[in-house]
Amino acid sequence: MQTEIKQISDVEYEFDVTIPAEELAEELNKALRAQRSRATMRGFRPGKVPLSLVKKLHGQEIGETLAAERVQKVYESEVLEKGAYEVLGQPVLTRLDYELEGDLHAAVRFGVRPTFELEDLSGEQVTRLVHEVTDEEVEREIERLLEKEADLVPVDEPAGPEDYVEVEMQTIDEASGTPIIGQKTERAFFLNDEETPEALRKPLVGKKAGETVRVTLAHDHDHGDAGSGAPHHTHTYDVTIREVKRREMPELDDEFVKELTEGRIERVEDLRADIRKHLEEMWEKRGRELMEGEMVERLVERHPIPVPESVVGMYLESFVDELKQYVGGEIPEGFDLSGYLQSRKPDAVRQARWMFIRDKLIEQEGLAVTDEDRMAHFEEMAAEAEFSADDLRQYYQVNRTLMDQLDQRLLNEKVFKALEAKFEVVEKDLETYEAEMKAREEEAQRLAEEAQQASEAEFEIIEGEEPEAAGAEVTEAAAPEAAAPEAGKDEAREQA
Repeated sequence: MQTEIKQISDVEYEFDVTIPAEELAEELNKALRAQRSRATMRGFRPGKVPLSLVKKLHGQEIGETLAAERVQKVYESEVLEKGAYEVLGQPVLTRLDYELEGDLHAAVRFGVRPTFELEDLSGEQVTRLVHEVTDEEVEREIERLLEKEADLVPVDEPAGPEDYVEVEMQTIDEASGTPIIGQKTERAFFLNDEETPEALRKPLVGKKAGETVRVTLAHDHDHGDAGSGAPHHTHTYDVTIREVKRREMPELDDEFVKELTEGRIERVEDLRADIRKHLEEMWEKRGRELMEGEMVERLVERHPIPVPESVVGMYLESFVDELKQYVGGEIPEGFDLSGYLQSRKPDAVRQARWMFIRDKLIEQEGLAVTDEDRMAHFEEMAAEAEFSADDLRQYYQVNRTLMDQLDQRLLNEKVFKALEAKFEVVEKDLETYEAEMKAREEEAQRLAEEAQQASEAEFEIIEGEEPEAAGAEVTEAAAPEAAAPEAGKDEAREQA
């Protein structure tokens, strides 16, 4: 047997193996005899089919199976067990040349962890969104609580912009303008509910029960998928209001507060303080998550690390698993899975790069989760639960998966705390932050349009239309694209 390991790239190697026929002969004959003992064929007693016939019918298939198994064993003993390479992901059998009773030639490609150093982040800025909660925001939250607890009372008045309506929708044939028998549905919604199409809500404002309006709705909206792109066609309906209801708001007093919070809060002013604290925590969390996402983006951008295809495949498999969960277990028939995977490949590469960067940072900073870290977390949980910190610790120790998830979460917190010390953090208020985000989106849109124009110009060259002029356009339009920063806003890996 001969083996050789060749380096294909910085992060990929190919393991070549050649096994002479005589080294496979004994195992092949054993497998053929085993197949003969199970074989049944007309004209022969069970187990008595001639070995030559078994070989003719099943030999190549059996031989290829044995060959693949032997290659796997050799790969494990020569690559994995020797430990000279930090192999990542699943190896890929790229070549298997075998003819029955001949020599075996095979190649296995495997990926390894890239070697790199973290870039110096001195002077690199990231933004932390800070927002001071206002009295108006607190009052809006109280208003939402009151609306949620309000009773809906029928009114014999025109519907107001915040009223609740129950309607009957009769589909209309657009060609003839007549109702389509059997296509009548009922719906109910608030007239200020933004999830309901405005084309349906707006014409109903000012109308009373019994009145009918004709509306035309885009197909995408009609199916609850307003974000799927431009509508393909429309549906027309006669919408009849059956009933108008209005919120009857409860009185905001101490009794209402005690009932709403089940005695946890007893006074209106304490409810306001609790809401303010909740909003402050929410804004602090949002600001931290946005900053962490920007950190990841900057790091991935600064570290264009080569990624082995085996790791890309690992992330693509996880995307498919997520897709299956989203659609209820099985991918719908006719779904373009190949196109989906191709579209998600850049995301897989970015997530893999962040994984490598994160691991390097953990190693460089010596980050680890300690028992003290876990216990502090359990004590924090116990402050808002009915269990003690010791009870929670014991529960997590029994449920190893939960403990592993907790460790990843606590380790992530340490990773971003370490990164925060390396970046220059600039605090910005909500107005400034949103203005900058809008400017970035506009710039990204501009670059995308220029890239599209460059692509169209290049297509003109291929088609042979004005190659010299088109070539000049390509060169000019492609320059901004080359300077465009690569997006890298994937979430931190918590499981891999």
